[in-house]
Amino acid sequence: MKIEVGRPFQGRRAPGGPKRAALLLIATSLLVASLAAQQRPKNVREGAYTADQADRGKAGFEGVCQRCHGAALNGSEGNGPPLKGATFLAHWDKDTLGSLWVKIRDTMPLGVPGTLTDEVKLQILAYLLRQNGFPAGTIELPMDVNALEEIGIQQRGVWDGVFTAAQADRGKQSVARCQGCHGPELGGTDRAPALKGNGFLANWEDGSVNRLFVKVRDTMPPSNVDSLSPETKLDIVSYLLRENGFPAGASELTLNADALDGLQIVKKGADAGAPNFALVQVVGCLSRDRSSWALTNATEPVVTRDNAPSAAALKTAEARPLGRQRFGLVSVDASTRSGALDGHKVEARGLLYRDGSYADLNLTSLKTLAASCAK
Repeated sequence: MKIEVGRPFQGRRAPGGPKRAALLLIATSLLVASLAAQQRPKNVREGAYTADQADRGKAGFEGVCQRCHGAALNGSEGNGPPLKGATFLAHWDKDTLGSLWVKIRDTMPLGVPGTLTDEVKLQILAYLLRQNGFPAGTIELPMDVNALEEIGIQQRGVWDGVFTAAQADRGKQSVARCQGCHGPELGGTDRAPALKGNGFLANWEDGSVNRLFVKVRDTMPPSNVDSLSPETKLDIVSYLLRENGFPAGASELTLNADALDGLQIVKKGADAGAPNFALVQVVGCLSRDRSSWALTNATEPVVTRDNAPSAAALKTAEARPLGRQRFGLVSVDASTRSGALDGHKVEARGLLYRDGSYADLNLTSLKTLAASCAK
């Protein structure tokens, strides 16, 4: 076949012509989007952005954000809060990337949010995740609030492999100094508490690894605190974590207070889902049985900081599909008791309480999203 230079290649047309080709392109795009959604992680600890996306976000952050939040993301008094470390993570823990993204998209830079494009802001979000120790993955953050709402923010904890086996082995070699007071099996004595088992967890769970490390660093051994280096004491902390059943990982603990503060000591499974008495958001169908109200076909509760939703949050909630949960409703206001919202798809906020299969919300807000609960 001879192809003339400077003229487009004239091959055979696909059966069906341009219309068929366009439909095939649409179908391919939908398939790619569907596969991406299936592969997208459910938590930032599983790799929710790519390294390249975070690299681009670094340039955007340094160009605009660091003036208020500092080059190290530690914040500056009177200008901007920290975007890295324990304070930042505690603020957003058990929320979603959708909430964080809306905050950045709609309000940053403060007073002039239109000076950066949404694409650049999304790249900056990826950079913030990397700076907070969350790993990169293979799929970029999507510019889709609904998709980001499905990705939870959860602090790393001792179940994520926060020390290495070699580091714990080094700690084992040095722990003999501790056994004189805490017992040969670290089970505690009349002179010192247990460093292993239920006694250890009772003292240290729901706190950070840094809290434990500071105790060891600043007070142990009681009679000669400076006899062991901080590095050696951190190795001992790694050994104590392993002895209490927490798994080793690929990276060592480091002498970084922010990083250690961001690592929580919890029992296995204790950090799953929203805790009791947390302020949460739920989308569901309002139903009434005589004098009792409930949300049926409701979504899993998501921790929030706001008693009532913004217009943007309601728009996002409107697009959320219904779920399979049921919540009894407490503190229902007079307008709801009138029956005006019966059968509506609603966004509810309130304090969560669950006990086995029973769950209820002590309402702070109830807003209609649609007049029908049809899925």
